[in-house]
Amino acid sequence: MPMYRKAVILALIPMALGMAGAAFDEWTRLGFSSWRVACREAGPTLGSLLTFTIQLLPTAVAGLLAGGLIVLLVGAMRRDRHAGTAAVAAHGGCIAGMSAGLPLCLLALPMPLILGVETLLTAAFAWFLFALLQRPWQVRSRAYIDPQLDIRESGT
Repeated sequence: MPMYRKAVILALIPMALGMAGAAFDEWTRLGFSSWRVACREAGPTLGSLLTFTIQLLPTAVAGLLAGGLIVLLVGAMRRDRHAGTAAVAAHGGCIAGMSAGLPLCLLALPMPLILGVETLLTAAFAWFLFALLQRPWQVRSRAYIDPQLDIRESGT
């Protein structure tokens, strides 16, 4: 399995648990519908988004936090050498995808479309961050790595 897939899959774990929690909140007390209405009325400020999210979607928040913990545990296991990088990329992708998708939730678009776009953004950001973190940072001169290399290569 290519390593970038691990980062993408890990990024989708908190998303899936958060969506399951949001579905539960919606089913039990119309939490997501109330959240959308409250956020539209108050305006998309950081304070209102945080307050309404914690008050109206507590199970979704718990799902996100549990998913983040799972990602941390997978990254800490270190069964392969890219596990930590995949976990960092997954967290970054999740944060970036959810942040970019948050304004979409305030629009009057169908919920499946919003969730699909947010999931795609999360996966794309996780893939991009993993690729960026795995990029081989080249040194300009091999002499920086080992000063003896220049002596042996030049023959002096």
